[in-house]
Amino acid sequence: MRVPPEGDAWLESANGRRHPVKGSCSLGRSAANTIVLESPKVSRRHALIHLQNIGELWLIDFGSSNGTFLNKRRIHHPIRLSDGDQITIGDQVFKVRQPMAISEAHKTDVMQGTAWEIENIPCWLLVADIRGFSPLSRQMRSEDLDVLVGTWMLSCKEIVENHRGIINKYLGDGFLAYWREPATTPTEIVAVISAFKELQRNESPASRLVVHFGAVAIGGVASMGEESLIGSEVNLIFRLEKLASSLGEPCCMSESASMKLNALVQTRPLGEFELKGFEGKCAFFAL
Repeated sequence: MRVPPEGDAWLESANGRRHPVKGSCSLGRSAANTIVLESPKVSRRHALIHLQNIGELWLIDFGSSNGTFLNKRRIHHPIRLSDGDQITIGDQVFKVRQPMAISEAHKTDVMQGTAWEIENIPCWLLVADIRGFSPLSRQMRSEDLDVLVGTWMLSCKEIVENHRGIINKYLGDGFLAYWREPATTPTEIVAVISAFKELQRNESPASRLVVHFGAVAIGGVASMGEESLIGSEVNLIFRLEKLASSLGEPCCMSESASMKLNALVQTRPLGEFELKGFEGKCAFFAL
């Protein structure tokens, strides 16, 4: 039997069949899924296993009626997986196998060894998350919270992918997505923002959206089925998300994004702010 290289991951079904996990692996009743589960207990688009951060596996439920269970407990939000974990969807049980978890040292080696693949590319970055997730999780029944969060995650994923974007990283209650500028026009980003604002108006839970534009280092791990985004601009958008949260603003953008979109969107200046790890003050705008 072939010895899996470091970082290889797969789902192992009860009959021993292996389902490789590369990039994003969707599970559900629809034939469009990576792993098709033909059971009335399974939703058409039930769940997703997402590979991110050079070897991290995350499990996301998409608001399925009967839930997704990790080690016999229903999940309420995206959660990281480990080798040996048990996933139950409907009447199907899978064991997560990633026998050689990737060490931090190996991640560094990968990035250094493939430095020639890394490019600094102008990108649109978007971080979205659920507002007040912690109190929400205390107020709602777990079953209702599962459906609410999962449905929101699926709606967001569809908006991003319908507008040719890529979700790079799932967080506990949100995600980071990006669009490469050479292939994306400001008009297309305006359409993305409009779709998210429509989602904010028409669907619970309350959510927050931050948009930024800057040069991001991309690459280094394409052979592992996932691109990595690194650099100060990535750090900046997460700082801006925390700032938007502290200001109670549901939809914001950075100064660079505002300048790129110019007259295409109406903005409201929120002021200039000092951000930890960054020199000077950053102008911030509400949408």
